[in-house]
Amino acid sequence: MTFMRFVCIVLLIALTAVVVKPARAEAMDPNVILIIVGAGIAVVAVIAVIIIANASENRRRTAAASLAAGGPAVVVLQTTAAESP
Repeated sequence: MTFMRFVCIVLLIALTAVVVKPARAEAMDPNVILIIVGAGIAVVAVIAVIIIANASENRRRTAAASLAAGGPAVVVLQTTAAESP
């Protein structure tokens, strides 16, 4: 039996013991609730940053691959508006 399998079995036994006889419920302090909510918001924010960074990096790689493959380059020329007399 490997160490990892042993740890998994011990964790499953502990989880089963908690589910069978859960601890007595007590009122939660408002500060604990705020900490839990704050941690949840932080986790969601980190996941959003990772997803956005991955998407923008993928766009850069796609554009670089298109140019390397001989795709047409897009040139943008911005002119100022001429004043009317």
